[in-house]
Amino acid sequence: MPFLLLRISRFAAVGLLLLSLVLPWFHVPVSVFENLTGGYSVVYREPVSTTVFKVFMLGVLLSAWLIGFRQRRSGSHGSATAMTIGACLVLVVLGIAYPALTIQRCAAVSAHAEWLRTQHSSLIGEAATAQEYDYQPGEPLVDVADVIPASFSALPVPDLTSFSDVHLSKLDKVLMWLGLAPGFCQFAALGWFCAIFGSFLLAVSFLRMKESEGVNRGDLKSVYTIVPFFVFGTFLLATVLIAPVVMAGRELAEARTAVANGSFSESLHHLDLAEAYVPILAYNTDDVYQRGWLDRKLGLNSSAAQLVSAIREEEEGFYSRAAQHYSELLDPDRPGPVRDEAFRGALRLAIKDLNAGLLERAASRLAQLTSIDPSSIKANYALQLADLRSSRKDRLESEVAKFEAVYKCFASIEKSALLASAHRRMAELDYDFQDTEKLGDEMRAAIKP
Repeated sequence: MPFLLLRISRFAAVGLLLLSLVLPWFHVPVSVFENLTGGYSVVYREPVSTTVFKVFMLGVLLSAWLIGFRQRRSGSHGSATAMTIGACLVLVVLGIAYPALTIQRCAAVSAHAEWLRTQHSSLIGEAATAQEYDYQPGEPLVDVADVIPASFSALPVPDLTSFSDVHLSKLDKVLMWLGLAPGFCQFAALGWFCAIFGSFLLAVSFLRMKESEGVNRGDLKSVYTIVPFFVFGTFLLATVLIAPVVMAGRELAEARTAVANGSFSESLHHLDLAEAYVPILAYNTDDVYQRGWLDRKLGLNSSAAQLVSAIREEEEGFYSRAAQHYSELLDPDRPGPVRDEAFRGALRLAIKDLNAGLLERAASRLAQLTSIDPSSIKANYALQLADLRSSRKDRLESEVAKFEAVYKCFASIEKSALLASAHRRMAELDYDFQDTEKLGDEMRAAIKP
């Protein structure tokens, strides 16, 4: 009976691993388009690391199977050892290295995932507040909070200068540096979980057992040898993956020291090195602002320097000039971190207009932003309120459909409250326009989104 269960487990493990090859591992919504049925579908983006690790997994397991097959034909009793080692290797690498390298090095995709997660966290509190005023037409007392936090952080800034700085009090940061950031957890897809569970099941199922004698002694000896190497390998791999973060933290410390000494060019050099060690740091607001500030000190009119000027104009209350400069920085030819930061700045100003009652200007700016980034749930949410208060039923219907399409990609269970609020807004305009057919559908969707 145990022998039969192991055989079934092997088939299940192989099925999960094959399924992981065709399913996405980490997919982030980046756009929305109208499909042939009149609804909206989401455009996903996957990091290049997914393809690399799929090839790695396939190569390791095929090599292990080939080695085991040759050992079995030669009459060796340890033919299952190769597959056990291969499955353990895949398990460790996919479980630790894939999240870490995806978050650290696939900067554009990972930063966008964290940006979407940050918008979602911001909207959760607003949804709770909005419920107090759902009974009022247009929800006039509902304000949209500014982009929270105004200083975006795709990954915590490394405060490590050596491995001795890594201790339990920084466990939450260490886990995020190793890839288990909220953005990764939000958009980790089924394929990655299939690969993890499949490799684990494969390793366990290749404990060779004979129907009459139970566990083979040689195989038990192999297990006792593999387990310590498994634990040691896991620790070693985590150390290797945290090393770039330590180096980046050291370079950032050097950059701060250089600024204090007035060596702006040297500081910029250390900032470049830090971003080379951990590329996603380039998308942090603090790093973008620091780069722009250094460029200004060195007399360089770079995109980052122009962004610093726009941010200062916003802080000093020159909103029209800041909005114009943010708009110029939204050009696709601009560097990705600068463009993303300009988008957040433009969104903050559009939200200020909405909260100030300047509905036409706010709606115009928000419509422009949602055309640039259709996956921005924060801009979409604000545009819904603007359309509700202006009684733009057709556009509100379109925005709610896009909002729902993007939110289906989120793993968070709290999204139901936001989807319910969106459908309630749609139902309110259906009632005003006496569209009784759609009114019932929207109310049912609001009750059970």
